Amino acid sequence: MIVAQREYNYEYPPYTSEEKEQKQVRKTKKKRKLKNLLLVVLVSSLSVLILYRYTIIYQKSIALDKMEKQIQYTENLNQQLKAQIASLTNPARIEEIAKEKLGMQMPEENQIVYISVGEKPKVAEEKKSEEKSQDKSNFFMRLLGVLNR
Repeated sequence: MIVAQREYNYEYPPYTSEEKEQKQVRKTKKKRKLKNLLLVVLVSSLSVLILYRYTIIYQKSIALDKMEKQIQYTENLNQQLKAQIASLTNPARIEEIAKEKLGMQMPEENQIVYISVGEKPKVAEEKKSEEKSQDKSNFFMRLLGVLNR
């Protein structure tokens, strides 16, 4: 068996700065792509955050509108109830209901009894003690009056 000899070519092209520049260009392209990707992710996350904020603001404004409508409804109902109370407490209406439904009538002259609501009647002993204290105070007042002259 005959073995043929092969010729191996181990010659490499000389190492030039072009290859180095090509590697640097590839690295810078990768860095640029990474920066662009990060920038896109950052911008998209900020936009999602801003949209989320606006949705919350919108929900709160809807809730505020509902509350304002409810307040307005309650105020209107309150005004209606005040008007109804005023009409029900009208003395002329009360008198009319008393006469018609309950059969009441205005009292006659002989049916009226007047009651004194002034001072309470005092016990005889309290009156005597008050008179004595008034006499003493009158004596001192006279004495002061004489001294002032």
